[in-house]
Amino acid sequence: MRRSAALVATLTTALTTALVLAALGAGSAASATTMPGGPGPSALPGASGATTSAPSSAAARAQAEQALRVAGRLVGAGDAVVPDRTGPDPAGRDATAALLQLRLTMHALPTADRRQAEAILSRPTDHPDPVPDGGAYTVKSKRMCAGHICVHWVTSTADKAPNQAWVDQMLRLMNNVWSYEVGKLGYHRPISDGRRGGGGSGKLDVYLKDIGAQGQYGITVAEKRTSYNKRLYSSYIVIDNDFARSQFGTKPISAARVTAAHEFFHTIQYAYDTREDNWLKEATATWMEEQFADSVNDNRQYLPYSQLAHPGTPLDTQNGNQQYGNFVFFAYLSQHYGRSIVKSIWKHAAAFAGGGHEYSAQAIRSALVRHSGMTKVFASYAAANTQPAHFYTEGAAYPTSPSAQTVTLTQAARSTPWETHDVRHLASLDVKARPGADLSGRRWMLRVQVEGPRRSKSPAVAVLVTDKKGQVERHLMQLSRSGTGRVSVSLNADAVSRVTVTLANASTRFRCGQGSYSCNGAPVVARSRFHLKLTAYRR
Repeated sequence: MRRSAALVATLTTALTTALVLAALGAGSAASATTMPGGPGPSALPGASGATTSAPSSAAARAQAEQALRVAGRLVGAGDAVVPDRTGPDPAGRDATAALLQLRLTMHALPTADRRQAEAILSRPTDHPDPVPDGGAYTVKSKRMCAGHICVHWVTSTADKAPNQAWVDQMLRLMNNVWSYEVGKLGYHRPISDGRRGGGGSGKLDVYLKDIGAQGQYGITVAEKRTSYNKRLYSSYIVIDNDFARSQFGTKPISAARVTAAHEFFHTIQYAYDTREDNWLKEATATWMEEQFADSVNDNRQYLPYSQLAHPGTPLDTQNGNQQYGNFVFFAYLSQHYGRSIVKSIWKHAAAFAGGGHEYSAQAIRSALVRHSGMTKVFASYAAANTQPAHFYTEGAAYPTSPSAQTVTLTQAARSTPWETHDVRHLASLDVKARPGADLSGRRWMLRVQVEGPRRSKSPAVAVLVTDKKGQVERHLMQLSRSGTGRVSVSLNADAVSRVTVTLANASTRFRCGQGSYSCNGAPVVARSRFHLKLTAYRR
């Protein structure tokens, strides 16, 4: 799911997602690209690489009936608008999660209710009686196929494509995206939907609709489970019919390019593991936008929600816009360890034969074994976010991670007391030290002392020294088995502008199925407690 800032003030993500997805169809899993400011898809029981126990038949039916009630309530909301939110949806109105849950559980419904669920989850061209206030085509559609893609559109109503030239352009664009992501980058091709959509076996169906009116760029719908693997699904895509500048605030073709790259990557993900954690799906799909359409930079609208701006919020947060903004984590990995690192992560997450079938955080840890390991890499990434212009190709346009504390050390106040800092899992905290003017000369040094959690809990400490010319020197502190460590760096006021100490909790251990983070789990190391002391001294 992906969202734009253009309509945040007037649109509620949960309701508009429900309206659009309900009419368009949501298969067993739906991923919508929507406009920022509200909750994104939430993790659902059984929707990750973790194995969870099956509910009893009575519990399964109760779960399915609840899913149907929630989805039906959302669809029935019509044009209602409620206040926008950027955090988790306390009312349980996360439409993408509700529709996903409906498809996953609808087999437990009685016949009449199952028909209702199928109507809610149908394709735009499948439902004989369009859902009120929904997004189904209300007139006969046309179809054109070439290469790997079939494009569907209508020539009247608000959903109409601008002209034949635009349809032709969208068909070429989607084929170009296929060639790039499957051909050049080597990802698994989308699962075939057979002859659904009328385009012939192996062709991916793309529907053009006026979904920008509901604050949407595009929607990817996982539709039919394969006979050989219950976690792999065929899918189809819905994108806006014209990407009008009045709705999206940019050139139509620019919005179309990033949407095509993002949504098509979801169809690829459904060929690896449809039930993988939402945050991994959304962050890597947003990362893919930059790979295919580097000059557009539309994904920068999510940076205010990322760990660049909120280093203390866990990387694997699965609601709100952070899961889109945290494409920066994968941007960091791909820029420093090669673009294929993301494909390696998805291979470790994959449910098919030869894949690792690991949940998101596990898959990342496995992929980084060859690159000094998750703990060191995560600390380096978190420290880099305090100086993005130095560590990211486009970092000059990125926000800088805020410091939790800034101290100035002088000859009269050479040391801080031991300060205690708690850091959440897959998150970090920064403390900045500046030299006073009287710490002049090469002999002035800063001693950084840390007493942290034991090494088995994956604590990490990085120290960045920034000189007055803007050059950066990075140190990774060696922590003992018990979590203690120290490092000394220059604090010469004539040359050093600041020293930034980054405390990171890189733990990827979870109790799966017991929470809302990776593998729908609760972190084993929910918080790491660090004790930090900074001392200026003359060597």
